[in-house]
Amino acid sequence: MSDFYKLKYYVIEAFYEYIIAENFTIGQSVDRCLYEFGKQISEGGLDALAVYSTLFYRAAFHSADELRFFRKHINKLNCLFTSELCHVLSEDELEELTDEIDLINQKLK
Repeated sequence: MSDFYKLKYYVIEAFYEYIIAENFTIGQSVDRCLYEFGKQISEGGLDALAVYSTLFYRAAFHSADELRFFRKHINKLNCLFTSELCHVLSEDELEELTDEIDLINQKLK
């Protein structure tokens, strides 16, 4: 498993743990994960892309209305995605990431 997928796994695990164990809403869980994975986000690069895409895809899937509260972060996600970062991803990783970001942007409208 690549580091990209490992980080996505940890983000998914934290996201659902907050919902189940802490009884958080989708938005609260996203917000808490943004805090918890703040180091990865602040460093930018693929780690930030993995955290953002994972969280906002889950929000788009479960409660798209919550996305509007995270527009600033989603803009950062889109900027990271259009950068040169994607050339280091495998074909499968890039395809999954593209699908996630397409859904996020579609639901945000």
